Formats: sequence, C-alpha cells, structure tokens
Amino acid sequence: MRHYKLIKLNATKSTNDKVKMLIKSKKISPGDIVWADYQYKGRGQYKNTWNSSKGKNLLISVYREFKGLSFKQRNYINFVISLSVIKTIEQYISNDNFIKWPNDILSGQKKISGILIENNIKGKELRNSIIGIGINVNQTRFRNIPNATSIKLISNNEIEIEQVLKKLIKNIDEHINILIVKDFDQIMNLYNSKLYGRDFCRFLINNEIFQGKVINVNPSGSIIVEINGRGIKEYESNKIKILL
Repeated sequence: MRHYKLIKLNATKSTNDKVKMLIKSKKISPGDIVWADYQYKGRGQYKNTWNSSKGKNLLISVYREFKGLSFKQRNYINFVISLSVIKTIEQYISNDNFIKWPNDILSGQKKISGILIENNIKGKELRNSIIGIGINVNQTRFRNIPNATSIKLISNNEIEIEQVLKKLIKNIDEHINILIVKDFDQIMNLYNSKLYGRDFCRFLINNEIFQGKVINVNPSGSIIVEINGRGIKEYESNKIKILL
C-alpha cells in the first residue's frame, strides 16, 4: 500500500472544503487523506446534503493527482472510485450491492454510501481531484431519510471504522492502478456490471415518473436507459434521476 498522510479531524464543515483550504495553505500533498468524525455541512452532488451522526460513519476526502488524464477522461475517476467503494462494502455485505448512477452505492435497495468528486481542470488536462466519500458504517437511525442504511444495520455487527478506511484505501489504490495503465475497457465492464436498475427501475424525468431499465453508462458519463413506451434514450445526470 502506498504511503500517505492521514489528517484526522474531530469535526469540519466538509472534508472536501477542508482539502481545498489545505491546498491553498500548502499543507497537503497528493495522496493525503482528510478524515473527520463529523461534518456539519457535508455535501453531495447538486448541492444535496450528507447527514451523518458523529463518530458513526466513515467520512473522508482523498487528494489525488492524475497526470496524463484528459478532461474528457475525467469520468473514469468516478467509475474507479465507485468500484472501490462497492468492493469495500462487499467485504462486509456479500449480496445485493449496486452502483446507483451517478454517485451512490446501494445495499439492500437503500443508500449506504455517497461520492462527491471535484476536479481541477487546466486547459484540456485534469490536474487533480478531491474525492469525497461517505460510508454509513455504524449509524442505525436516519432522521427523515427513509432510504438509508449502514453496514451495521445489514450485518448486525459493530464495525471498526478505521478498518473500513484501510480496506477502502487499498481498494482505491488497486482500481486507480487500472486507470493509470488506461485499461478503460476493464473499468467500463466492471462498472456497468454493478449498475442498479439493469432489470427494472423507475426514472424521474421532467417531474414525471417512468418505468424501464438501465442499459449501461457511457465513458462520457451519460446513461443509456430503456423507458417503457419510449424506447432507448440517453441522458446526462442533470436530466434524469433514478428512483428507489
């Protein structure tokens, strides 16, 4: 496993925002990880919030450089991180784990993890990324969040959070190595094999609910779906939502 510095915090606004502050003050290096027991303004994609009980879950942000990766290839970071997280979950929960495009991990049809990746682009090159990951580990009550779960809720075991972190870091390193050698076909095959909704799911499109199924996700990050009565369509992540 590679060497990295672990920056442990009791609480922070959000781990991604903390990484940005550390970059500005030159107090963090590529590969370092910020880990917080609690974040009081945790963020998800599209300004969604991430709610977590103090000390119950794994909340981290990884600062990584991706030299030689172009702007057009940035979605592969999301793919390999999603695969890393789901592999970590599978080490505790063997069945019924899926990637819910674009940035959630499900277990038992409920959300167990979320991912927020913020990329720094210069020209056509990807300079670096801040990779925010939240995994519900030991939390058992989710106020006003009906479709959430945790490793403890499913496995009935209290889990050491640092153990989850070590497994996650190992899995991230393994999957990023696939990205470094640019084995894009392997990444896409693995990612699409883990997608939620391949048999059936519901979609929200323009405030209307439709039934259908997911076919696959493209390297560009868009999703191909088959909608009952409408045929096969392609959507960007801000145009369609997969419902649980």
